[in-house]
Amino acid sequence: MTKIRIVNWLLTRRCNLKCDYCAIVKNYASMPTEYPKMSHYLLNEMTTDDVISGLTKFKEHNPDAFHIFYGGEPMLRRDLPDIINFCNQEDIHYTIISNNTPEIKPMIKNLFEKTDEVKGFTASIDPVIFDYEGNDSDRVRKSLEGIDSLLEIKQHVNDVVAEITVMNENLRHLHRLVNHLTLLGINSDITFIDISKSPYYDFSNITDQNLLVRQSAQLADQFQKLNDGKYNIHMKDLLLRGIWDTLPSNMDCKIDENLHNVSVDADGTIRLCLRIRGVHSPKLVNLKNLLDSTGRISPIAHSAIKKDKEKYCKLCNHTCHIMSKHIDANDTSPDDLVHLDRRK
Repeated sequence: MTKIRIVNWLLTRRCNLKCDYCAIVKNYASMPTEYPKMSHYLLNEMTTDDVISGLTKFKEHNPDAFHIFYGGEPMLRRDLPDIINFCNQEDIHYTIISNNTPEIKPMIKNLFEKTDEVKGFTASIDPVIFDYEGNDSDRVRKSLEGIDSLLEIKQHVNDVVAEITVMNENLRHLHRLVNHLTLLGINSDITFIDISKSPYYDFSNITDQNLLVRQSAQLADQFQKLNDGKYNIHMKDLLLRGIWDTLPSNMDCKIDENLHNVSVDADGTIRLCLRIRGVHSPKLVNLKNLLDSTGRISPIAHSAIKKDKEKYCKLCNHTCHIMSKHIDANDTSPDDLVHLDRRK
């Protein structure tokens, strides 16, 4: 039976930031006519019951599925403690991805106070911190402020992760940042900037191909340093090799053949993937009908994903799909997705 290995949740499209590369919180001019207006998402988010019901169905389908709670900014959902408590109670594997900025800190504190534990916490810390030179953009600010915050969060969470998004302009600092984070006891999850290849790629706001990292001597040098050193890098042996093979943006996830990775939008509809909303998928598939009464992925979902992928996908470099494909191909434990100390 086909198993969903990773579930990406856009719990909200609301955010306190407007980073230059993110399209999730923006109502951009080229949005396809098939989409509702962005205000629809802001006013029509899943309820707490919707999320918990979805988590229950995913657990029945695959108890080992790993859940990633994205936004927008997920801390802006007041019911996040209820969602996390449910995950803890039901032994559901997860991490929360937050921008971890000062204005979000009170909400993080509230989360710790209202939950028995938080198993996984991820924040964006990009190599841009070494090149900021007074730049006060949201992308720079959240990276600079995020390291100190992650050190505080380490007191409450075992699985603390820095999600590093590398651009061509800051590739030279990748090894330096990973080394710095490792010395601080923070794990690194390395990803590379992707671009919006059409209006249907509504996760990224970037269209400049010059920002993409390509296979090069400089990249090979950075990867060699990371491979040779003892660093806390999530799934290093798999991901560095997988990233190299798919750069600059050429990965075929093959979810049309095997739906190992699912993305849930803020309104409870099912996206084609995290990168692409699709048309048939959100129109026909939602949390209530993704899985049938036996816990299997419904034929409607398979058909909608297949149609959208054939029509709207122009490939990407989403590392989450590399991970879920690996887990699926080897039918391995979700422990592989937990960012433990892996200095080797």
